[in-house]
Amino acid sequence: HSLTGSLSSSAGGGRPMPPSDDYIAIQRVKLRPSAGVTGYTIEDNGDVGKPIFFRADYLATRGWNADNLIALRVNGSSMEPGLYDSDLIVIHTGKTTPIEGRVFVLIYEGETLIKRLGRDMGEWILRSDNADKRRYPDKRLDDEQSRLVGEVVYKQSEVI
Repeated sequence: HSLTGSLSSSAGGGRPMPPSDDYIAIQRVKLRPSAGVTGYTIEDNGDVGKPIFFRADYLATRGWNADNLIALRVNGSSMEPGLYDSDLIVIHTGKTTPIEGRVFVLIYEGETLIKRLGRDMGEWILRSDNADKRRYPDKRLDDEQSRLVGEVVYKQSEVI
């Protein structure tokens, strides 16, 4: 289920610096589905916002390498009440093995989605947290039509 994205950057040398060496920057990016139904490109073109900073010891205690982390904004309401439109999430791109009950970002039929994984009759199912199943129906995780980008490991929200 893993696929390595490519990072394309057109932002110049004006990247924000961490407040001290104790902090590590996680780039905010956009995922763009690319040619083929499961391919994607990670774009860091300077228009998605400043990076999010984490203390180095916070990442270390979780065993996370910053090179495997990207941040992006949630778009839409399919994952409410767990994730709201405009929440900022961090994705661990090294975690692409499906885990029941966990939330993943994936490319599904050429579209970027955020879904909770579940099991049903031995198959992996993509579920929205939103209770409106007519608007957000469950989908089957299909190896030929989908590719897990990574597990959502952190969220920042202004919705309380």
